[in-house]
Amino acid sequence: MTRKVSGRSGRPYDVQPAPLNKDGGQAVLYRCTDPAGQPYAYKEYRTPLPDGPEVNRLHRLVLDGQQTLQRAGRGGGTGGLATTAESSINWPLDVIHGARGTITGVILPLIPDSFMYRRSDGSLRPRTLDFLCLARSVPPPPPAQVRLGVLIRTCDIFAELEQRGLSHGDLSWKNLVWREKDTHAYLIDCDGLTPWEPAPAHGVATAEWTDPRRSSGRIPAHDRYSDRFALALALYRGLFLNPGGPRWTGNGPGATWVRATGFPKDLDGDLRRLFERAFRDPHATTERPTATEWRAALEEVFLERGRHPGYRGGPIRSLERYAEHHRAEVRRLAGGGAPAARPHPQPSPRPRPGPHVPASPPVQRRPTRPPPAPTLPGPRPAPSPPPARPAPVRRRRGRAAGWGLTAVGLLVAGAAAGAVFHLFPVPGLDGTRTDSTRLAPGGVTPCPKHVAARIPHGSGAVLLHDYTTPLHHIVLCRTGAGRIYYDGSWLHPGKGRGARHGAQEMTIPAKATAHGYSARSGDYRYVIRDGWVTVGKPHAKSSKYPLHETR
Repeated sequence: MTRKVSGRSGRPYDVQPAPLNKDGGQAVLYRCTDPAGQPYAYKEYRTPLPDGPEVNRLHRLVLDGQQTLQRAGRGGGTGGLATTAESSINWPLDVIHGARGTITGVILPLIPDSFMYRRSDGSLRPRTLDFLCLARSVPPPPPAQVRLGVLIRTCDIFAELEQRGLSHGDLSWKNLVWREKDTHAYLIDCDGLTPWEPAPAHGVATAEWTDPRRSSGRIPAHDRYSDRFALALALYRGLFLNPGGPRWTGNGPGATWVRATGFPKDLDGDLRRLFERAFRDPHATTERPTATEWRAALEEVFLERGRHPGYRGGPIRSLERYAEHHRAEVRRLAGGGAPAARPHPQPSPRPRPGPHVPASPPVQRRPTRPPPAPTLPGPRPAPSPPPARPAPVRRRRGRAAGWGLTAVGLLVAGAAAGAVFHLFPVPGLDGTRTDSTRLAPGGVTPCPKHVAARIPHGSGAVLLHDYTTPLHHIVLCRTGAGRIYYDGSWLHPGKGRGARHGAQEMTIPAKATAHGYSARSGDYRYVIRDGWVTVGKPHAKSSKYPLHETR
C-alpha cells in the first residue's frame, strides 16, 4: 500500500512500502514517483531534523540540485545525471517537512542503472567503491585503465564541490558508485553536504575513512580538509589496490601515526610527493592536496594527449604489476582454505560483466615520457638562448570540446582497441572549474584590459600572475567560468624571432598543475614552475627563463 508525502515544492509523491536499503542506518530509502510517474528515491530520516540552520542548508542544496538538472538538459527529471561533474553529484531535489518546521526526509534522484550490478536474485545493487579498490572483492577489481578513469572522475566531482565551497564529509566504501563503461563515477549521500564556513560541529564518519584529526579530537566533525584526506585514501587504495592506509596505532596520548608506505618503486616523483603531503602529518590541513592538484598530476603521469590520445603504457603497466602482488596474496589465502573476502555482506555480489577491458596494457604512444622540469639546487644558471620558437607565438585559439570525446579521451588497446573512455574535460584547458583559493592567493585583481580583450568571455576575468623574463611578458588570468589563460608577448616588439615572423603575442588555454601552470601551443609546451618558465617540445631540448613577479 503506497503512502503520499508532499514536498516543499508542493509536489506530491507516492511512496512504495518496501525499503530500498535493508540496514537503514540513519535513514530509510524508499522508491517513490511524482504525479508524472517520474521515479525518485525518498530518504526518510529516522530522527527528523529540527527547524533552524539544517533546514536552510537543505533548502539551498535543493536549489542547487534543481538548477543542476536544468543545466543537464532534462529539467527536474533524472535523464541528465552523470553527464557533467556537477550532475554526477546526487543532489537532493525536494524537502519533505513534518510538524513544527522539522524535516522528515528529502527526495533524491535514483542512482542510474548503469552504476548498478545485478545480484543472483535479480535485484539491482549499487556498484560501490569497494568493488574498485579491494583486491579481495568478487569479482576482482577491474584493470588499471578503468580504476584510473573512475578516480579521475572522482577528482573532478570533488573539484566541483571545492569550487562551490561544499564538503561531503563521508567519502567511503558505500558513498561512491562507478561503472566501467566510459569510466563514470557518481557521488551519493549528498544531502549531508555542508558549507566550508562555519565548519560543521557534527556529522557522520566511517571506519577506515575517518580523518585522523577527528580521531585525535582535533575537530568535532569532518570538514573540507577531511574530504582531501578521504580523496587521497581513495586514490591510494584504488590506484594500487593497497589495503588499509595510514593510521593511528595505540590509544590516547601514546598513539603513533603510521605513514603509508605501499607505492610502486617507479611511481612518478610528483605523484609520490602529493601522497606524502596528504599522509605525512595526521593533523595537516592546507598541506593536503586539492582535488584539482590530484587531477592535474594523474593526467600528467598517466594520460597521453595530442593527435593520438590514450594511456601511457609504462605507468599503466607499473600499476598492474604492483597491484598483482595484492591479487596474488588473495589467491594464496583462498587456496589455503581462507575464502576471498567480499566487500558486501550480501551473498555473492557479482557485478554484471559489462564492457570489461582486458588486463593487457594499451599501446604506448611514445617511447618515454618527457622528463619533468627539474628543481635546480643552488644558484640558478643564466637563461639558455631562445629556442627555435620562443615562448610567445600566436596560434589560432580554439575551444576544446566539453564532455565526450576530448583531447584526453582514453584509448584502450587489446581486444577493446576501438573503445574510447571519455573523461571529464581537463581543468583549466577546456572550461571546467579550478580551485580558486589556490590560484589567486594574493587577492582579486582585474585581468589587464588588453589581455581580457583577447580571452573568450574575458569580461570580469581576474589576474593570477604577471611575470616578466629577460625577453617576455607573461600574464595568467582566470575567467568567471574558471578557465585559465596564458598570455605571452615580447618585451621588445620587433626584436624577437617570433616578432620578425609577425607573431608578437599569443593567448592560449592553460591549466593549474601541482607545482604551477602549463599550457600548449601546437607541439610546444610552456611550464611555469619554481620561478622559471620552460619552453620546448617533448623529447627535445628545452629553454628556461627566470620569472619575475611584477605584482
